[in-house]
Amino acid sequence: MSEIMLFPLGSVVLPEGKMRLRIFEPRYKRLVTEASKGDGTFGVCMFQRDDNSQDGELSVSGALVKIVDFESLDDGLLGITVVGMKRFQTTKVRVEPDGLRFAKVDWLPSWDVSSMTEEESYIGLQLQKVYAQFPQIGELYDQCFFDDAAWVSQRWLELLPVNLSQFDYLVRQKDCSEAMRFLSIVIEKE
Repeated sequence: MSEIMLFPLGSVVLPEGKMRLRIFEPRYKRLVTEASKGDGTFGVCMFQRDDNSQDGELSVSGALVKIVDFESLDDGLLGITVVGMKRFQTTKVRVEPDGLRFAKVDWLPSWDVSSMTEEESYIGLQLQKVYAQFPQIGELYDQCFFDDAAWVSQRWLELLPVNLSQFDYLVRQKDCSEAMRFLSIVIEKE
Protein backbone atom coordinates (compact mmCIF):
# COMPACT_ATOMS: atom_id res chain seq x y z
CA MET A 1 0.00 0.00 0.00
CA SER A 2 1.31 3.45 -0.94
CA GLU A 3 0.32 6.97 0.06
CA ILE A 4 0.02 9.57 -2.69
CA MET A 5 -1.13 13.18 -3.00
CA LEU A 6 -4.56 13.55 -4.64
CA PHE A 7 -5.79 16.10 -7.16
CA PRO A 8 -9.60 15.71 -7.40
CA LEU A 9 -11.06 16.87 -10.73
CA GLY A 10 -14.40 16.94 -12.52
CA SER A 11 -12.80 14.79 -15.21
CA VAL A 12 -9.94 12.34 -15.00
CA VAL A 13 -6.97 10.94 -16.84
CA LEU A 14 -6.37 7.19 -16.99
CA PRO A 15 -3.29 5.16 -17.97
CA GLU A 16 -1.73 6.40 -21.23
CA GLY A 17 -4.07 9.39 -21.21
CA LYS A 18 -2.88 12.99 -21.18
CA MET A 19 -4.36 16.13 -19.71
CA ARG A 20 -3.41 19.77 -19.33
CA LEU A 21 -4.09 21.33 -15.93
CA ARG A 22 -4.12 24.94 -14.72
CA ILE A 23 -2.65 25.26 -11.23
CA PHE A 24 -3.85 28.21 -9.16
CA GLU A 25 -4.94 27.05 -5.68
CA PRO A 26 -2.15 27.14 -3.06
CA ARG A 27 -2.71 23.48 -2.09
CA TYR A 28 -2.19 22.35 -5.69
CA LYS A 29 0.84 24.60 -6.14
CA ARG A 30 2.21 22.73 -3.13
CA LEU A 31 1.26 19.40 -4.75
CA VAL A 32 3.19 20.30 -7.93
CA THR A 33 6.19 21.52 -5.90
CA GLU A 34 6.31 18.37 -3.79
CA ALA A 35 5.74 16.09 -6.79
CA SER A 36 8.56 17.86 -8.67
CA LYS A 37 10.96 17.25 -5.78
CA GLY A 38 10.23 13.53 -6.06
CA ASP A 39 9.36 11.43 -9.08
CA GLY A 40 6.85 13.93 -10.49
CA THR A 41 3.78 11.84 -9.66
CA PHE A 42 0.48 12.31 -7.86
CA GLY A 43 -2.99 10.82 -8.02
CA VAL A 44 -5.99 12.12 -9.94
CA CYS A 45 -9.48 11.08 -8.96
CA MET A 46 -12.96 12.24 -9.86
CA PHE A 47 -14.71 14.82 -7.70
CA GLN A 48 -18.45 15.33 -7.87
CA ARG A 49 -19.71 18.48 -6.13
CA ASP A 50 -22.94 18.32 -4.15
CA ASP A 51 -25.61 20.59 -5.61
CA ASN A 52 -26.36 22.22 -2.25
CA SER A 53 -22.86 22.90 -0.96
CA GLN A 54 -19.18 23.30 -1.78
CA ASP A 55 -18.56 19.78 -0.50
CA GLY A 56 -18.55 16.77 -2.71
CA GLU A 57 -17.66 13.16 -3.08
CA LEU A 58 -14.45 11.56 -4.36
CA SER A 59 -14.25 8.51 -6.56
CA VAL A 60 -12.64 5.46 -5.01
CA SER A 61 -10.76 4.79 -8.25
CA GLY A 62 -8.23 7.01 -9.94
CA ALA A 63 -4.89 7.06 -11.69
CA LEU A 64 -1.35 7.92 -10.76
CA VAL A 65 -0.13 10.61 -13.16
CA LYS A 66 3.31 11.98 -13.95
CA ILE A 67 4.09 15.58 -14.81
CA VAL A 68 5.64 15.63 -18.30
CA ASP A 69 5.56 19.36 -19.10
CA PHE A 70 5.32 22.78 -17.44
CA GLU A 71 4.32 26.09 -18.99
CA SER A 72 3.52 29.63 -17.95
CA LEU A 73 0.01 30.38 -19.20
CA ASP A 74 -1.11 33.70 -20.75
CA ASP A 75 -3.00 34.55 -17.56
CA GLY A 76 0.17 34.08 -15.48
CA LEU A 77 -0.91 30.76 -14.00
CA LEU A 78 1.15 27.60 -14.02
CA GLY A 79 0.14 25.01 -16.58
CA ILE A 80 1.20 21.38 -16.41
CA THR A 81 0.66 18.40 -18.67
CA VAL A 82 0.29 15.01 -17.03
CA VAL A 83 0.22 11.47 -18.38
CA GLY A 84 -1.63 8.61 -16.72
CA MET A 85 0.62 5.84 -15.39
CA LYS A 86 -1.45 3.27 -13.47
CA ARG A 87 -4.84 2.81 -11.85
CA PHE A 88 -5.47 2.74 -8.12
CA GLN A 89 -8.20 2.23 -5.58
CA THR A 90 -8.17 4.39 -2.44
CA THR A 91 -8.41 2.73 0.94
CA LYS A 92 -8.14 5.82 3.16
CA VAL A 93 -8.08 9.57 2.48
CA ARG A 94 -6.79 12.25 4.82
CA VAL A 95 -6.88 16.02 4.42
CA GLU A 96 -4.08 18.32 5.54
CA PRO A 97 -4.79 21.78 7.05
CA ASP A 98 -4.30 23.52 3.67
CA GLY A 99 -6.89 21.20 2.08
CA LEU A 100 -4.43 18.99 0.18
CA ARG A 101 -5.63 15.39 0.20
CA PHE A 102 -3.46 12.32 0.60
CA ALA A 103 -4.69 8.78 -0.02
CA LYS A 104 -3.50 5.32 0.84
CA VAL A 105 -3.98 3.32 -2.35
CA ASP A 106 -3.82 -0.20 -3.68
CA TRP A 107 -2.54 -0.45 -7.25
CA LEU A 108 -4.73 -2.08 -9.89
CA PRO A 109 -3.22 -3.93 -12.85
CA SER A 110 -3.30 -2.23 -16.24
CA TRP A 111 -5.81 -3.33 -18.83
CA ASP A 112 -4.18 -5.50 -21.48
CA VAL A 113 -4.11 -4.38 -25.10
CA SER A 114 -7.28 -5.78 -26.64
CA SER A 115 -8.32 -5.80 -30.28
CA MET A 116 -11.76 -4.43 -31.01
CA THR A 117 -14.29 -6.63 -32.68
CA GLU A 118 -15.63 -5.49 -36.03
CA GLU A 119 -18.87 -4.60 -34.25
CA GLU A 120 -17.00 -2.40 -31.74
CA SER A 121 -14.75 -0.65 -34.26
CA TYR A 122 -17.18 2.28 -34.61
CA ILE A 123 -16.31 3.28 -31.02
CA GLY A 124 -12.71 3.92 -32.09
CA LEU A 125 -13.88 5.71 -35.25
CA GLN A 126 -16.12 8.00 -33.20
CA LEU A 127 -13.18 8.84 -30.93
CA GLN A 128 -11.12 9.75 -34.02
CA LYS A 129 -13.90 12.14 -35.04
CA VAL A 130 -13.91 13.75 -31.58
CA TYR A 131 -10.13 14.24 -31.76
CA ALA A 132 -10.49 15.80 -35.23
CA GLN A 133 -13.29 18.09 -34.02
CA PHE A 134 -11.37 19.09 -30.87
CA PRO A 135 -7.70 19.18 -31.94
CA GLN A 136 -6.60 20.51 -28.53
CA ILE A 137 -7.35 17.01 -27.20
CA GLY A 138 -5.96 15.00 -30.10
CA GLU A 139 -2.74 17.01 -30.30
CA LEU A 140 -1.77 15.80 -26.82
CA TYR A 141 -0.98 12.39 -28.31
CA ASP A 142 2.04 11.48 -30.41
CA GLN A 143 0.38 8.14 -31.12
CA CYS A 144 -3.25 7.05 -30.95
CA PHE A 145 -4.36 3.43 -30.76
CA PHE A 146 -7.88 3.55 -32.16
CA ASP A 147 -7.90 -0.22 -32.71
CA ASP A 148 -7.06 -1.04 -29.05
CA ALA A 149 -10.22 -1.45 -26.97
CA ALA A 150 -8.35 -0.76 -23.70
CA TRP A 151 -6.84 2.51 -24.98
CA VAL A 152 -10.06 3.67 -26.65
CA SER A 153 -12.30 2.86 -23.69
CA GLN A 154 -10.02 4.72 -21.27
CA ARG A 155 -9.96 7.79 -23.54
CA TRP A 156 -13.78 7.76 -23.71
CA LEU A 157 -14.05 7.45 -19.91
CA GLU A 158 -11.87 10.57 -19.67
CA LEU A 159 -14.22 12.48 -21.99
CA LEU A 160 -17.74 11.32 -21.16
CA PRO A 161 -19.76 12.81 -18.30
CA VAL A 162 -20.12 9.71 -16.13
CA ASN A 163 -21.17 9.82 -12.49
CA LEU A 164 -18.97 8.59 -9.66
CA SER A 165 -20.59 5.19 -9.26
CA GLN A 166 -20.39 4.48 -13.02
CA PHE A 167 -16.78 5.64 -13.11
CA ASP A 168 -15.73 3.57 -10.09
CA TYR A 169 -17.51 0.48 -11.39
CA LEU A 170 -15.97 0.68 -14.86
CA VAL A 171 -12.43 1.68 -13.86
CA ARG A 172 -11.96 -1.00 -11.20
CA GLN A 173 -12.72 -3.87 -13.62
CA LYS A 174 -9.89 -6.28 -14.45
CA ASP A 175 -10.23 -5.55 -18.18
CA CYS A 176 -12.00 -3.18 -20.55
CA SER A 177 -14.93 -5.44 -21.50
CA GLU A 178 -17.46 -3.72 -19.17
CA ALA A 179 -16.31 -0.31 -20.36
CA MET A 180 -16.73 -1.40 -23.98
CA ARG A 181 -20.24 -2.70 -23.21
CA PHE A 182 -21.10 0.65 -21.61
CA LEU A 183 -19.66 2.58 -24.56
CA SER A 184 -21.58 0.47 -27.08
CA ILE A 185 -24.77 1.66 -25.34
CA VAL A 186 -23.93 5.37 -25.01
CA ILE A 187 -22.10 5.99 -28.31
CA GLU A 188 -24.32 5.94 -31.35
CA LYS A 189 -23.45 4.13 -34.54
CA GLU A 190 -23.73 6.19 -37.69
